[in-house]
Amino acid sequence: MKLVTFVSLFAVLVLFGAGFAESLNAAPSIETVSAVPYVAVPNAQGCSGQPTVQYGYANPPVINAGQVTTLYWGLVGNANAAYLQYPNGQRQGIGTPGSQPVNPTQTSTYYVVGVCGGNQQLFPITVTVNNTPGCNGTPQMNGFTANPQTVRAGQASTLSWGPVLNAQYVQLSSQNQGGSGVPAPSSIQVNPNQTTTYYLTAWCQTNTAQLQVTVNVSNPPPPTPPPAGNRITGISKNGGLSNKNQLTITVNYFWNGQDAPANMQARAFNGAGQQVGQSNATRIDPNKNFYANLLFKPYPSGVTSVTACMVGSSGTELVCQSAPMQ
Repeated sequence: MKLVTFVSLFAVLVLFGAGFAESLNAAPSIETVSAVPYVAVPNAQGCSGQPTVQYGYANPPVINAGQVTTLYWGLVGNANAAYLQYPNGQRQGIGTPGSQPVNPTQTSTYYVVGVCGGNQQLFPITVTVNNTPGCNGTPQMNGFTANPQTVRAGQASTLSWGPVLNAQYVQLSSQNQGGSGVPAPSSIQVNPNQTTTYYLTAWCQTNTAQLQVTVNVSNPPPPTPPPAGNRITGISKNGGLSNKNQLTITVNYFWNGQDAPANMQARAFNGAGQQVGQSNATRIDPNKNFYANLLFKPYPSGVTSVTACMVGSSGTELVCQSAPMQ
């Protein structure tokens, strides 16, 4: 009986092993799986609305086939993710500001992408690739003007320029933003909020020529004052959440949404005024009377008072309040 049972078990193991090996052979190898560009769609925590891209440009913006240029970009604001998108649509995560060397074999456009939930902002950076230079020596430029040359903040001025001869590439840029390629002759409207200098640059291989014009902005509007109303209305020890190993305090507050997102955090001090602990930071809700529980762990030694502060996303302390703590 035992011999029959052993033989039966051995047969089952052999059949299972054969089936497992067959399933392994049937699975596709790594080489046969097509690569699909991954585009993350993060949630909107920490941002709201449309992202912003400070600037983006290539240096040099014109190369010959086989040469390398470097893409540069500034801060990507109001976003919880940032990417560099290649001409084939593939994206890679980036830090901002940042840079990336590339060597396209043909004229190509890259995009700096800011993502806030379902909202995206794409900033194009075009690299012109010359397979036939077609010029020699210094480019010849024919005028660059602004009309009117003095405006009020936000009003329009028209930049105009004439033909550019003996050039492979013409770029318009400013002191505040990276450049982009433009046809010549041409014109464009700008709406500066501050006095701004614009540059028209032409390239012929390694030779460059440049003209510049300044649009003066009179009586710029004063900066918007920060909204009032942020306040901390109470700080108390939370006995139900505190024990000998940790201290939890409850902070009552009203936050009007300034410098969003904002956190609440507290520091503990002893009788000599020395800091003896710091709590965790807790995200707070705008435009309502609410509370935040802040945790000190371990329990601050010798604590006699705590100071709670509402801190905006820029690191600015919007309002602080102190209270005794025994």
